Amino acid sequence: MAFVGAPNVGKSALFGELAEQYVDVSNYPGTTVETTTAVIKSVTLIDTPGAYGISSFSEEERITREIILDADAVINVVDATQLDRDLFLTLQLLDMGIPTIVALNMMDEAKADGIDIDASSLETALGIPVVPTVAVTGSGVENLSSRLSEATVPPSTPITDHYDALPDDIDATQAEKTLLIEGDSPTAHRLDTGEVVTDGGEHSLADIERREQVYSERRTRVRTLIDRHNAAIDTERPARNRIGELLMRPLTGIPIALTLLGVIFYLIGVLVAQTFVGYAETVLFGQYYNPAVETAVGQLLPATRWADPIEFLLVNDNLGLLTITTQYIIGVLLPLVVAFHLVIGTLEDAGILPRLAVLTDRGLSRIGLNGRAVVPLIVGVGCVTMAVITTRIVGSRRERIISTALLGLAIPCSAQVGVIMGLLARLGFVWWVGYLFVLLAILGVVGVFLDRVLPGEQDALVEQLPRLRAPRPQNIARKSYNRTTAFLWEAGPLFGGTALVISTLDYIGVLEIIIRVLQPLTAVLNLPTEFSRVLILGVIRRDFAAAGMTDMALSASQTFIGLVVITLFVPCILTMMMILKERDARSALLMWVGSWVAAFSVGGSIAVFFEVITWSVLPVDTSLTQRVDSSVLAAVSNFLAR
Repeated sequence: MAFVGAPNVGKSALFGELAEQYVDVSNYPGTTVETTTAVIKSVTLIDTPGAYGISSFSEEERITREIILDADAVINVVDATQLDRDLFLTLQLLDMGIPTIVALNMMDEAKADGIDIDASSLETALGIPVVPTVAVTGSGVENLSSRLSEATVPPSTPITDHYDALPDDIDATQAEKTLLIEGDSPTAHRLDTGEVVTDGGEHSLADIERREQVYSERRTRVRTLIDRHNAAIDTERPARNRIGELLMRPLTGIPIALTLLGVIFYLIGVLVAQTFVGYAETVLFGQYYNPAVETAVGQLLPATRWADPIEFLLVNDNLGLLTITTQYIIGVLLPLVVAFHLVIGTLEDAGILPRLAVLTDRGLSRIGLNGRAVVPLIVGVGCVTMAVITTRIVGSRRERIISTALLGLAIPCSAQVGVIMGLLARLGFVWWVGYLFVLLAILGVVGVFLDRVLPGEQDALVEQLPRLRAPRPQNIARKSYNRTTAFLWEAGPLFGGTALVISTLDYIGVLEIIIRVLQPLTAVLNLPTEFSRVLILGVIRRDFAAAGMTDMALSASQTFIGLVVITLFVPCILTMMMILKERDARSALLMWVGSWVAAFSVGGSIAVFFEVITWSVLPVDTSLTQRVDSSVLAAVSNFLAR
């Protein structure tokens, strides 16, 4: 049975209440969209992505369509306060001939809003079971579970009147015929009807007019059902509606949105990524776990030549499988993943997340993204690896590629930010402003470039704003647990395997060879040759690169160039593995190579800029590496004045 419904109808809460045996969260094959599977009384239940209809207008709708076409029956979750929206999907399922049972959810909120629904009368009118539920309290869940076998479909629906427009010899099910009438391109392509050529192909004017006629008739049927089975709605607006309006007005909504984004960054980027993770790494692992493991491994392994490589792979200081790798997964990733899902789950449950997307949509649309991308960009300042995973909420594959590329290129993670801020603090405020300006400029230029070169069009932000409500801790905890567990099962082995490869290359000396190969490139940046080691450290972990710069004798301009380069340079190995997992090998390779090009191009350009302006105002025999902060600032000021 497929579990189907629009976003924010309480599907996750209801699914959790129904799931008795196990819950398995995984990506739908060939995508990064999560689906959840559970067993209920010998029935396998698959939770589909939230969708307003069965079509192919978005990846979520395409996946929902595929799952429904393979399902024996459907549980359709309907928001009792949004019947005019959700019954459209219900009637579409019935037009497709899919056996359906309706879970009429949020009956408590409907009652609070003065909406009185006669569920039994609605059941008679639809011809399928309708079960009132309140998922957050479990009300009606047992009744719904006991009636799963009653899922059915009416003997006939008005959609059959349109089947005459299809070829007489077409071999298709009722579901496929309905999708063809509604102009579903993948279905037409699969059945080879000749109406379209490829997924997303052009339709004739007659096809479009026929689809609009079907949609219009279905909306009329929905309106008739509501008028007949729904009592008058209380016209007094609840206080939460007024708060929702404040969130949507630019004058009040933007300050509220900035405050919320600041809270997200503080919770994930400061409190967890810096404070908690910092304590876990320096104290729990640095002082207790790692030394104990190193001692135990040293005692257990015999002092022989063959034991040396094994000991190195297990406990080396860069990516030892039992030490640093375990530290990353348990001490770094686990707290960040839990914190992210708790914060985002709270915003989802409260109905705030869609409003954040709407408020930031106009600005992000300039770089090829919609408002949903604001969350990954903010989370990226806490942990880029975690942010790559959050790009799942952005929308189309095209926008996920853009947001992932921007995250990997121009967003420093919190581990880097701490060291970077310390180094910039020594230089002064002007250098800090310059650093931010460079990153924002790169963010804008790359975003606009990718928006223009990637095929396809930017997806418009289409959000059904849910009602604001107090978040339910039980619902948030359940979703966070399931998603965190699924992530660790996927990311743990992936990172462990990667760590083993990097450690092997380190042991046999390949990393040292790479460091020597990179040394000539540092001349382009006007940096010391030992800076190449800093770059390799950044591949292993980004804050290692920033920390490596603290021990180098650099001038102010060199420090500035180095910080820009290590920020734009390739993401850490864990982030790259997540990019490979979430996108594809081709996209990951292009992002990896692009970050090399961007880092050395921008860094080299800044080095040339400093060289030019300095030679124009300072004596020729003065070496750039010997100039002090005040000299460079004076040169910049004079250059701009000229």
